Amino acid sequence: VISESGSVYTWSENAHEFRLTPWKNDAVTDASGEAMYIRDEETGRFWSPSPLPAAGKNGYISRHGFGYTIFEYKESGIESELTIFVSLEQAVKFAVLKVKNYSGRRRSLSAASYNELVMGSQRDRYIMHIMTEVDPKSGAMFAYNRYNKDFPDRVVFLDTSETTRFVTGDRNEFLGRNKTMGSPSAMEKD
Repeated sequence: VISESGSVYTWSENAHEFRLTPWKNDAVTDASGEAMYIRDEETGRFWSPSPLPAAGKNGYISRHGFGYTIFEYKESGIESELTIFVSLEQAVKFAVLKVKNYSGRRRSLSAASYNELVMGSQRDRYIMHIMTEVDPKSGAMFAYNRYNKDFPDRVVFLDTSETTRFVTGDRNEFLGRNKTMGSPSAMEKD
């Protein structure tokens, strides 16, 4: 499920019993447990390719179709297009981020993805049981919840086509102490 502002909720088979990410059920804040970010490595300025959680300075275009959503955004000579869809054959969600540089100069950009995992019916009930690891072969991050009796052998994974990456399974390491998805510590310039 995805809103026009980029709030995303992912589940597998059963939308109540096996939530992969949290469902906030708040139409006012449209909060989410999933986000993507783009950061200009020269200036440290960052924004999300969808309106939430870290809106840029300009307007966004959100388009929904049968089985997909596309977000378009332009800022400081950078154009992004984020397409989100699920596979018809496999239980896999894709987020394809295309970035084009129209600034007329060389740019150094990075992209980040944040996913707050539930892997069960309630985050507070299952968060202590979620274990993460990086697959040494592919570099993908795997997450397991062996204590969910309905789905003990399920694996949630996150992978990217880029080989240079940093991964963490620690929510506090990404967000930081008392920080929000709108301004996570991981996106602050080093």
